[in-house]
Amino acid sequence: MKTITHRPQTLGIIGGHGQFGSWLRAVCQSQGLPILVSDLGTEISNREVARRADLIFVAVPIGVTKEVLEEIESELCEEKLVADLTSVKAPIIPVLSRLQSEVLSLHPMFAPSMPSVVGQTCVTCRIRTGRYADFVEELLISAGLKLVAMEAEEHDRAMAVIQGLTHFQALTAAHCMMRMGFDPTTTVSVSSPVYRLRLAMIGRILGQDPRLYAEIQVYNPYIPQVLEHLGDSAELFAEAVRNQDVESLVAEIQKVREAFVGFTEQAMRDSTAIIANLPRS
Repeated sequence: MKTITHRPQTLGIIGGHGQFGSWLRAVCQSQGLPILVSDLGTEISNREVARRADLIFVAVPIGVTKEVLEEIESELCEEKLVADLTSVKAPIIPVLSRLQSEVLSLHPMFAPSMPSVVGQTCVTCRIRTGRYADFVEELLISAGLKLVAMEAEEHDRAMAVIQGLTHFQALTAAHCMMRMGFDPTTTVSVSSPVYRLRLAMIGRILGQDPRLYAEIQVYNPYIPQVLEHLGDSAELFAEAVRNQDVESLVAEIQKVREAFVGFTEQAMRDSTAIIANLPRS
């Protein structure tokens, strides 16, 4: 790692008692960096953190990030940097764009509760950067993360599929099972490996913060269009099923298979490796 030229005197973490705030605090402490933390119930306020720190991380829920940024706006200047950690950028871009400080918008693509984050991805969106942006990126790299640079709009469009579509399908599948009175735990003895893997991912999403998943769906402006396409595709397939039209269904599956031929080859290799490590009971 190259030598860090501009090392901040003090870091601030707004939301420092939450999952990502706590993870960031540990990363910063490992580098011997002085840290100020504000959160619900702390004596120090968000504005005081912004006033006293050179580099401020905002690690709060999507729905309150804009409010927090507006709260600390008057405490910022060109000699400071603000870095948010939101999963959706569109609602906060107007505020980020007018801040007088450096702005580096981040999106860690992992849960901080993982045993190790080494090798995990963090998206970086450089809104307005100067002397501290390199420091933040080097700090994240030192924690073992792989950084991927994107524009904010490009990020949201990609997340509408990566997160929006994926979460929506998992949550609606679980909701469907619930309405049917279907208990997935009773199917273990007759589960295929792919079904067990699918259930594991559904259960993983259900086991985490419902508000996070709801806010990702609601605040990403590109998700409604993705869901329209999903609805069209679902109806096309459902019509073939209702009509017992095997040939039409085969034809549609074949179209997708041909469109994603390179992906399917890699997916077969990846899923086989994952399935081989699934517990047998």
